[in-house]
Amino acid sequence: MLAAAYVIPALPSGSGVPCPLRTYTGIPCPLCGMTTSVTAAAHGHIGGALAANPVGVVALLAAIALLFARQVTTITVPTWLIPTALGAMWLFELLRFKVL
Repeated sequence: MLAAAYVIPALPSGSGVPCPLRTYTGIPCPLCGMTTSVTAAAHGHIGGALAANPVGVVALLAAIALLFARQVTTITVPTWLIPTALGAMWLFELLRFKVL
């Protein structure tokens, strides 16, 4: 993820793969904006990263932490956290794209 954040802006199109759900239905998925967010955060554009998808900043920080935490072999995530986070991310995207 960290390497991709630096490579994507150099690609001819300058962006990642468009969201299939948003392309076909106009409704954004919970992960819409993640590529933009991680790329912006990796380049120090925190405001742009937060505007695209705040979880991208969290994902980038987690990736950096895991890069330096060599003794960590497993990460335990509470079961309730994944659907709660995805729901919050989707709500953010629906409000960002003014679907709601």
